[in-house]
Amino acid sequence: MKLLRFYLGSLSALFAFYLLGHYLLGFPFPTPQILLQIALGVALGLGLGLLYHRIWPLPPPGLGRVVRLFVLLPPAFVLGVGLVVLFQAQVALPYIVPLIAWLTPDHGPKDHPTPKGPA
Repeated sequence: MKLLRFYLGSLSALFAFYLLGHYLLGFPFPTPQILLQIALGVALGLGLGLLYHRIWPLPPPGLGRVVRLFVLLPPAFVLGVGLVVLFQAQVALPYIVPLIAWLTPDHGPKDHPTPKGPA
């Protein structure tokens, strides 16, 4: 249920950003096709983040997270580029997929508690 809330929240934020971008930055008006592409990118990023979390759980804050980010980011970016080529998408799927994949493990099941800072 937590992941569904995360998916819907991410999707809502990106839909709102794209609609705002239409009025402020001149993006094309969000058609159902564009909204479907965004939803597909968010779903693929969520799935990729969950897969990454199963293979390589999110380490405690520090250098381990930085290394994990730089190892896992290129495949997610290339997957997003592949979606753009496949669907001739007008949206930023190469950035949406890695962003959601990067954010997802923090909302998934925790294998170990993250250390808390000084209180």
